Amino acid sequence: MKYSMKNRDELSRSERRKRLAQQLIYIAMVLFFYVIMRAGIFGAWQPVLIIPLATAVAMHRDELAACVFALFCGYMTDIACGFVFGFSAVWLMTVCVGAALLVRNLIRVNIVNFLIITAAAILLEFSMDYLFNVLLWNIPRGDVILTVSVIPTAAATAVMSPAVYFVVSAVERRLGRTDSGVVYYDPDRNNEEQEDKA
Repeated sequence: MKYSMKNRDELSRSERRKRLAQQLIYIAMVLFFYVIMRAGIFGAWQPVLIIPLATAVAMHRDELAACVFALFCGYMTDIACGFVFGFSAVWLMTVCVGAALLVRNLIRVNIVNFLIITAAAILLEFSMDYLFNVLLWNIPRGDVILTVSVIPTAAATAVMSPAVYFVVSAVERRLGRTDSGVVYYDPDRNNEEQEDKA
């Protein structure tokens, strides 16, 4: 099945307003989650809610939009956690583009698939964090860091991720963007319709 993207000119004024509203809501959510991370109000169990937000939004977007949003979320995570700039963005971008492709071709958007994709993102992000920021630098008491910081943070992120999914789903339902500007067409069907008209 082939598809093409709608041009900006083909969108009505209300559709453009809805897209702008969605983008502003998601940016506001990223900034809100960033503030929560910087405040550290949950201590060792501080969830990194930007990760499930990125995966939830990616499941409703095409590959390019998922990539751009994941990069933005990854950079904000790097700033909040004090990582090398771009460290989280690489891993998050990989998972989010994969999620967008999976939804486009194989799976549906639902809570089960979201939890699987988010679990993969959390596992990749925190395992790479531990590998590159603790093990490779031979940080003393790395096992303590793993059990006191890395695992609790990953667990808190996983536990809180369904709430993020339901918020994103509510935004998508309310603003009505389901097709991501994609127009599907089947060349064989178009040929049959032309033959019928003739």
